[in-house]
Amino acid sequence: MKLTLSFISFSLTISSLIIPSHASSSSLPSNSFLGIAPQDEDYFKGEIIKCKNGSKTFTKTQLNDDFCDCSDGTDEPGTSACPQGKFYCRNAGYSSSLLFSSRVNDGICDCCDGSDEYDGKVKCPNTCWEAGKVARDKLKKKIEMYHKGVALRREENKQAKQAIARDREELLALKNEKDVLENLVKQLEGQIQKLEQEEHLEKEEKMKEASNEKVEKEKNETEEKVDSQKEPLKTSDEEKMGLSWKSPSNQNEKDEFQSTEGLSREELGRLVASRWTGKKTEDQVEEIDTAKRDYVGNREKEESAHDEHSINNALRFNENTQKHHEKGRNDAGDEESVADDVGSSSTHYNIRLEDRENSSDIATPSHQSWLVKIQETAQNILQSVNFYPTPVPNLDANQVRNEYNNYTTRLHDIESRISSLTEKVKYDFGIDNEFYLFYDRCFESKQDKYVYKVCPFKHAIQEEGRSETRLGNWEKFGSSYRMMLFSNGDGCWNGPDRSLEVKLRCGLKTELTSVDEPSRCEYVALMYTPALCLEEKLKELKQKLESMNREQPWSHDEL
Repeated sequence: MKLTLSFISFSLTISSLIIPSHASSSSLPSNSFLGIAPQDEDYFKGEIIKCKNGSKTFTKTQLNDDFCDCSDGTDEPGTSACPQGKFYCRNAGYSSSLLFSSRVNDGICDCCDGSDEYDGKVKCPNTCWEAGKVARDKLKKKIEMYHKGVALRREENKQAKQAIARDREELLALKNEKDVLENLVKQLEGQIQKLEQEEHLEKEEKMKEASNEKVEKEKNETEEKVDSQKEPLKTSDEEKMGLSWKSPSNQNEKDEFQSTEGLSREELGRLVASRWTGKKTEDQVEEIDTAKRDYVGNREKEESAHDEHSINNALRFNENTQKHHEKGRNDAGDEESVADDVGSSSTHYNIRLEDRENSSDIATPSHQSWLVKIQETAQNILQSVNFYPTPVPNLDANQVRNEYNNYTTRLHDIESRISSLTEKVKYDFGIDNEFYLFYDRCFESKQDKYVYKVCPFKHAIQEEGRSETRLGNWEKFGSSYRMMLFSNGDGCWNGPDRSLEVKLRCGLKTELTSVDEPSRCEYVALMYTPALCLEEKLKELKQKLESMNREQPWSHDEL
């Protein structure tokens, strides 16, 4: 009997040495896959399992044996033996979660299904179904919102495709129009140069005409003075000396004075008396009358011939002018008609100059008045046939310049629009060009005293009253088009340049909801938009809801 008791005592002692106190049957999970995510169960089904960090291997029996074999905790997902281990809460009827293995069997219910406290020291009720109801309702609303958002995204993508097609068509049409306008502008430039040359020549012609008129006027005035000196005028000195009127035969009178030596005393007395009394002797009177008759007769013949010549010129010019204007009416608008007008003007100027040159031969005032009448008649003829209309070349030049200015302005606008469209198509607008409609748009959010403006593909700013701070310039999309990045904004005092990250979330309209500054001069904003309502995400949410509805909460006895 004493021997038997000694054996039992020895057996208990050996058992206590072999089985550690923390490895009691109540502390080990009944389910070897406890704490393992369903998607990872296949990894642990083999007889020999490798640590995930590749450090060593362990057997299936060593899984969840409350002894840490892998430094990364691969072999102890359901116990607290490894500090780096992770425990998976299934939370059926709610949402699954992960927690550090150190929280397993710590007396606190961390999983809503109570699976983390399986040693029985604490009784954890399963609250997953009740908590899951709120989560399921929330998930259902989210799925409903995603359904609408996906439809809106499809519509916006359709609009984006149409906008892209329109912009491409516009860009092609503008380039074609640019080529046409460049040719037109080039042609108009040539016409303007030609018209400016014609205007220059016309101006020189007018200046030349004015100069000729001035010369003719001075010439006529000089000849009139010479002719006036040939008229019978007496000066006070001549009267005192008894000298007679100076005729064109003054040289003969001088010769006469020089030949008085042969005169008798009586004849010399009469001659001297005639000088003092102003009376002529019969021979002198007869001689003077004969000279005057010859002089006047010759002048009248010359004037008559000149008058006839001037009248013939005027009549010929009138006939040419009428023919010219008849031709001008038949060829209205033709450039050659303009050239003919200029040529006729030159002819007119030549005729007038020729008349004035011929009129210089007229010496007496009486016949000069007759020439003036002829010239006035010629001027009336020119005016009657409207030889001095508003200059057509000037009107044409103004019209051409107006057309040139209009086409040049249009060409400038087209070049600016082409540059804008060319710059626009360079950007990345997303996989389906879902952000194409964001171009040239800004989204605002007012928070306290600040107004934040986010303009995709351009910049982001912060306004405070009239002051403006640039938070950054457009950089790119990030996180698979789930974030917009703005950088190189205004510098902070003794700090970095400002920057902004805009996180994108699914929403039924595009709006900027919040802006925060978690770090100095580094801003974070949240924007909702249908562009982020992806069909793949909608499918994922539906699968999650189905999983929550399908799974029943575990009972504590099953753990």
